[in-house]
Amino acid sequence: MAGIAAATALPLVLALVLALVLAGAPARAQEPNQTLAAAAPSEVAHTWSAARVALPSLNPNDRPTLGRLRDARVRRAMAAIPRGVSLPVVLLFHGCDGIGDEEESTLLFLMDAGYAVFTPDSFARTGRRSNCAPGVGQISLAPESHALRQEEIAYALSALRAQPWVDKSRIFAMGYSEGAMAIAGYPGGGFAGLIITAWHCHGLGAFHGIRAPLDEPVLAIVGSDDPWYHALKGRHCGELFNGRPNSLSMVLPGGKHSVINSHRVDNSDRAKDAILKFLSR
Repeated sequence: MAGIAAATALPLVLALVLALVLAGAPARAQEPNQTLAAAAPSEVAHTWSAARVALPSLNPNDRPTLGRLRDARVRRAMAAIPRGVSLPVVLLFHGCDGIGDEEESTLLFLMDAGYAVFTPDSFARTGRRSNCAPGVGQISLAPESHALRQEEIAYALSALRAQPWVDKSRIFAMGYSEGAMAIAGYPGGGFAGLIITAWHCHGLGAFHGIRAPLDEPVLAIVGSDDPWYHALKGRHCGELFNGRPNSLSMVLPGGKHSVINSHRVDNSDRAKDAILKFLSR
């Protein structure tokens, strides 16, 4: 009887071992890029649902709407935009350390001028690393950030095009610092124009030049004394326009890294005037 019991137990043990091996196999067999590909759609969606949104008031008795796209009041405000209304939109992409004072000031400035503004939050991604350490001037700490930002641009543009109230012919992309690098390197097109701030376009590889279609106009603004670019002092995106029509490159004298929040009021005013003129052309 003991022999029969042992013979019966052996297949059960083997079956249990085989089941455990098979259960662990997919995790070991799955390639890292497959894991990232599977997770990517939900992760990039987080950057959009966490986007900072500014909607201008549509009549004098209304207040503008500010918040995150996922907020119920923002959703209600978007749903309440009357049929037939068509608003121009600026997609604003933040710098390497997230949505800060420069981005918030830019968002409010554009909203006050009548533009709906959406700023995707790249740091809504799980485990998103910063590509810089502003306090000590370090960069290139997260090389994967460029690919993530490219994905976020494409996703945000597609999401905006699905909104019935968005003027599809007047969707602009604007970027600050790393966000400017991202839109300068985006080859997908689909924008009425690009506004590149705090970037000179003279990077290496994917960060060199402007990869947007040649018929997309560009406004580029950089400070002459930007401490992040002291090795390329005075260089600017206009040197790489290659005949790009209806485009302008500005170097703000004495300007640092901030543009809208420049420490020089005259530079801030020049930048704002150029931006509004570019958006309304």
